[in-house]
Amino acid sequence: MGASLFWLGQSGFLMEITTPRSLRILIDPFLTPTRGANDPRFQVEDLGPIDWILSTHEHLDHFDWESIVHLKKHNPGLQVMAPLHLKERLVKAGFLPSEYLYPRLFEWVDLSTTLKIQAIPSVHALHVEDGYDSGIPGQFLGYIMDFGGIRVYHSGDTILSPSLFDTLSAAGIHVALLPINGRDFFREREDIVGNLTAWEAVELAGRIGAKVLIPMHYDAFANNLGDIGQVVRYAHEYWPELSVAVLGYGQEWPIYIPRVLSSPK
Repeated sequence: MGASLFWLGQSGFLMEITTPRSLRILIDPFLTPTRGANDPRFQVEDLGPIDWILSTHEHLDHFDWESIVHLKKHNPGLQVMAPLHLKERLVKAGFLPSEYLYPRLFEWVDLSTTLKIQAIPSVHALHVEDGYDSGIPGQFLGYIMDFGGIRVYHSGDTILSPSLFDTLSAAGIHVALLPINGRDFFREREDIVGNLTAWEAVELAGRIGAKVLIPMHYDAFANNLGDIGQVVRYAHEYWPELSVAVLGYGQEWPIYIPRVLSSPK
């Protein structure tokens, strides 16, 4: 079984499973030109056929409604997985009830014979004043994707909580896609709800036993960037067996579990 990731910028990825049949999934695509954000690197037309969209929550850079409408027009059979409260907006985007899947927390869902997905809660908020982890159950999601025994985790936007750390520690994650832009007093004063810091992302990936960390959510908004160099330096110093994959825009990254050389006894 072969599978690849293509980074689209911010938290957007195209995941492509090539065998035994092609399955192409978009995760949090952010493709619409937006005031205050860098221009997107890709347009809907660049992506080719898409089978599924996974959306983690309703912030614009994760639930880009305009692009979702466009994607649906280009892919009549497109299906979507997203939090339940977004269903009305997805119906307006052209999705039939049979094309919308609301994942129940912690339940595995088979998208195909080769891919199953589990939705888990993320720790986030719509507005800083709401307080992190203040949403309704299932409002902010992360996705664990399992194919052929390899597990890839896309966190969406999140900070850490004891329950999320315990969930991930027991999940058997191999590849962790984590935000690194962090949070601070000044950004929160502008109602920018923050994320893991570079240090926290590396520590989380290392402590849950992930083999590869792919940083994300650090490049789109000038007032909310992250430092990829900090991630690489920290991982090299404190978690030297953790690989950090810094993906180039649109370049294929074959998903795999790195083999670790063991010393002869």
